[in-house]
Order: sequence, then C-alpha cells, then structure tokens
Amino acid sequence: MIITPHALAGAAVATTTNNVPLAFFLGFISHFILDAIPHVDQGTFFKSENEPWPAWIYYSAIGEAILAVAVFYFLFHHRSDFSVISVGAIGGVFVDFLDNTPARCLRKLPGFKQLHWLHEKVHFDLRAENWYWGLPSQIIIIGGTLWYLLK
Repeated sequence: MIITPHALAGAAVATTTNNVPLAFFLGFISHFILDAIPHVDQGTFFKSENEPWPAWIYYSAIGEAILAVAVFYFLFHHRSDFSVISVGAIGGVFVDFLDNTPARCLRKLPGFKQLHWLHEKVHFDLRAENWYWGLPSQIIIIGGTLWYLLK
C-alpha cells in the first residue's frame, strides 16, 4: 500500500487514545491489517529483492511522502491532538520505512528479521497485470480516514 493510506489510517486509529506510545503502536498494527488487503504499490511492479530498485521507485515514494506530509500538516496542524495523530501516522508507515529504505539492512538483526518475515507473510501481493484491483481499497481508506479525521 502506498504511504498515504498507511499514514491516515495510523492517524485515525490514534485518535482513540491520548497516549503517544499507544498511538504509535496502534498505527504500527494498522499497517499489517492494511497490507493484508488487496492494494497496489511500487512493489506491485517490481518484485525482485536481489536487484537494485529502479530510480522511479525512489522518486515516487519520496514524492508521495513529501506530498503526504505537506497535506497532513496543512489539514491537521490546528488540532489539539496533532502530536498524537502524527505519531500514529508515523507508526502507520514505520514498517515500510524499515523494510523499504536503506534501514532494510537491519533485517539481519534479531527482531527486525522476524518483523520483516511477518510483513512479507501478511502482505497481499497483486500481480502487475491486475494492479487496478488494488485501487478501490486505497481510495476507500484515504476517503474514509479523511472523512473521519476532518469531521
């Protein structure tokens, strides 16, 4: 799943608490739930773990991250619980940060290795030719969480 639905879902579940560590944990758990449903992301189009990633993967992920942070700040910075929902959003993308950035070198360490295994185990992989089946879930999650967070 792309960054935006993970971040928004993490923020949405974080609203159930005023506890910052719990907000992170709830966002973190939401990541696995979202990855278990059909979705499209950069990995849909490039599956090899043994080859270097093409530049477009980095550009699209960095561009989306910058856009997501800007929109998130613009929409929610005025909220009294902004720190809590921000930490929930960070928790929502943390697993992908660990698995899909240079931090992936941590996979060799105990704990991170098991986390990567779990992430791969629950991740619903669409075939590239069926990428469009992954759009509805992301549109619904983005729309639903924005509605919830802005109401």
